[in-house]
Amino acid sequence: MELIIPPQQHGGPNGSRTQAVRAGNLIFVGGQMSLDAEGHVVGSDITTQAQNAFSSLQRILAAAGATMADVVKHNVYLCCHDDQADVAMFMAELDAVRQTYFSAPGPTTTETFVGLEREGALILVDAWAVVGEKKELLTPPQHWNWKQQLPFSHGWKVGNMIFVGSQRSLGTTGEPLGLGDIEVQTDHAFKNLDTMLQEAGGDRHSLMRQNTYFRFFGQGREVTDYWEKMTNVRRRYMSIPSAAGAGLRITGFPYADELIQVEGIGMLGDVKQRLQPDNHWDWSIPNTQFTQGWKIGNMGFIGGQISADNKAQAVGKDLETQARNVFQFIRAVLGEGGLDERDVAKLYIYYYAPDNWSLIAEASATITRVQQEFYPEPGPCVTAIRVSGFAFEDLLIEIEAMAVC
Repeated sequence: MELIIPPQQHGGPNGSRTQAVRAGNLIFVGGQMSLDAEGHVVGSDITTQAQNAFSSLQRILAAAGATMADVVKHNVYLCCHDDQADVAMFMAELDAVRQTYFSAPGPTTTETFVGLEREGALILVDAWAVVGEKKELLTPPQHWNWKQQLPFSHGWKVGNMIFVGSQRSLGTTGEPLGLGDIEVQTDHAFKNLDTMLQEAGGDRHSLMRQNTYFRFFGQGREVTDYWEKMTNVRRRYMSIPSAAGAGLRITGFPYADELIQVEGIGMLGDVKQRLQPDNHWDWSIPNTQFTQGWKIGNMGFIGGQISADNKAQAVGKDLETQARNVFQFIRAVLGEGGLDERDVAKLYIYYYAPDNWSLIAEASATITRVQQEFYPEPGPCVTAIRVSGFAFEDLLIEIEAMAVC
């Protein structure tokens, strides 16, 4: 693996100097924001911040020997607390910027509203890119579509890898379906994910990483009850055993009526190893056949790890305890595949912190300190965001890892 650490690069706010990792023809890019040399946010509007974040992404790709045309998947994490009319304008301004960096058919896209790590930050973007490989566009007939013409794609097949952008409960002209009903919207989103995998010549058994973003503002036991209601639908579409992944409660989506989106990365091939350590944490629904991780070819997909016991009860009252437990669980899953931290190219860190900037800074510093116990500098590239919560109550952090051996 080649660590990409460009000099004078200030887009990445995380606790690692590594901005991207290149492994063969695959490039992982960590989260990029609109920051100056001191880590302060530049710009107070989405147009300025988006231009800076995408320019930062472009520079990092160039340092890794790639261009924006090589991006197959990008995620945009946004902070916007306005009403729906203002959100529509916010998204229109963002899309106007993105269309200057991508041309059709462009990468897959996922846009979620979350919390970011810098006061005044409106956007963080990360990406996966592949260079020197033949790409096949995945465009199933009569699939859902966006309301307006955008240069983005539903999915790409590159070699034996399948990149699927957020699948949504929308119709062929972008109209939201299943209004107010999480079960109907979950069914639509996962049915669309199935369609994408089939379009690539695979099926749900090909899915290695599958992330579910959902909007819910309940508290306490309501959180687990809602997750179980949603997951009982998800299980109709999950392979046995399932993909690895994460379930994240977020602030919302560009369309106020959306309750859920799901995205994934698949790999074709039957020779794979399920990474399922003994004496590990477990989910709240017995016998789910959920999976902690997969190793296939030279890739390791470590699903979102949480600080919990074998009954999905949170372990540890504070962020430092939970973060250390999570990194230990990642180590255990890696070990099942003969991997360790040196093989990790990318970390996705999702955490909860109250909307208080001194507490957010403290939480970020705590995570970085614990992270560096397991991943000394320069370490892997990182995308870190604040979420509204997780699948179960009292959790403070969840982390995914992508490894290449």
